[in-house]
Amino acid sequence: MNFVIKGNTVETLKLTEDSTIKWGITHKNGALNYSMRYIEVDAGGSTPDHSHFYEHEIFIIDGSGKTIIDGQEESFGPGDFIFIPGGKKHTIKADKKLKMICVVPIEAARMLLGD
Repeated sequence: MNFVIKGNTVETLKLTEDSTIKWGITHKNGALNYSMRYIEVDAGGSTPDHSHFYEHEIFIIDGSGKTIIDGQEESFGPGDFIFIPGGKKHTIKADKKLKMICVVPIEAARMLLGD
């Protein structure tokens, strides 16, 4: 088992035309409870506007923008933390190119990546 996963070995996938995701740590690496993802959103872009049963915990590394959760809009910037409860419709919009870490329950990775 590798305890360090080199970022350049993790596949970059498209979320939208202007956002990408890397599933850095998942059940495929032996994680039992949480998945860690790295997401970038180009300036002027956004993540999909969607909802699902699981929550998100996000840390903003760089950039700025706003999150819209069930119609409530809030601005954020580098060093901010964002909590998105399960079942809430949400999107993240970038004013300046975003770099963020997003943690979700391992069930999300299993559903989206398969076993």
